[in-house]
Amino acid sequence: IWLVVLVIYSAWICPFEFAFLTDKNDALFIFDNIVNGFFAADIILTFFVAYLDGQSYLLVDDPKKIAIRYISTWLAFDVCSTAPFQSLNLMFTDHGSELGLRLLNMLRLWRLRRVSSLFARLEKDIRFNYFWTRCTKLISVTMFAVHCAGCFNYLIADRYPDPSRTWIGAVYPNFKQHSLWDRYVTSIYWSITTLTTTGYGDLHAENPREMLFYIFYMFFNLGLTAYLIGNMTNLVVHWTSRTRNFRDTVRAASEFVTRNQLSPRIQDQIMSHICLRFKTEGLKQQETLNSLPKAIRSSIAQHLFLHILQKAYLFQGVSDDFLFQLVINNTSHVIYLSI
Repeated sequence: IWLVVLVIYSAWICPFEFAFLTDKNDALFIFDNIVNGFFAADIILTFFVAYLDGQSYLLVDDPKKIAIRYISTWLAFDVCSTAPFQSLNLMFTDHGSELGLRLLNMLRLWRLRRVSSLFARLEKDIRFNYFWTRCTKLISVTMFAVHCAGCFNYLIADRYPDPSRTWIGAVYPNFKQHSLWDRYVTSIYWSITTLTTTGYGDLHAENPREMLFYIFYMFFNLGLTAYLIGNMTNLVVHWTSRTRNFRDTVRAASEFVTRNQLSPRIQDQIMSHICLRFKTEGLKQQETLNSLPKAIRSSIAQHLFLHILQKAYLFQGVSDDFLFQLVINNTSHVIYLSI
């Protein structure tokens, strides 16, 4: 969890430093190197972490095999995302804030794969609600996209030869003299209004560089919006589909009873059966049992339902072996009996 917090920090600080910090900040320089130290330690520890073989599904704990696998996969990327480029640059120059150096620091975004892996685990963990886990993931993706777009848009304005012919310079002629907070909030404001297609028109492109960036950002927004809407629609539909199916079934049964002029007693029986089936579908006992080996199913069925048959007057005096076989072969019927 601690590494995930550091990854989130890296995801925010990398685009921010890349766009806004033209001079070396001593406090951030020290903290960034501390963060790099944690990830460097994690690289070393990874050589001793067992992994699950994808073909045999066996846990591999041989240090040699672990090292070979790590070296042949993610080691190079992890090293590049952890290398202290700013510190190395200061060994040869007096400053460490050139654009090329800041671009190398963007390699730290490779650490985001840890967040992706975390969400993949949380979605499979029954201790966490799947709906809210997915919503948190979608919100995180949106916030990261907004943050990056705002930072990159400001960078274009900051590097343009004529500051007055930029999207922010048209509103704040001396925008570089404004506080860092004002410039960042303005950039995020532009990014959100563009992402949500609100676009009040107060901040707009003023030169060809910005126009090109806006074109690509709006194309990206089309894909991101489709991704968000598709996921949210799927979550909402899945959340409400079971109740909707129940209501449709009850409505169809009511129409059937009215059309055929059935008696109230038969109508009550039909509705009771539909309600019972709706409740038992939520239990999903039969689906769970069918997915298990026969030996385990037999033990579970005996534990859950044998005592029910033993209490039934119809089976008084029969052998336990007969009841055991009856439970195994008629589990679904016994489930309804127990309910």
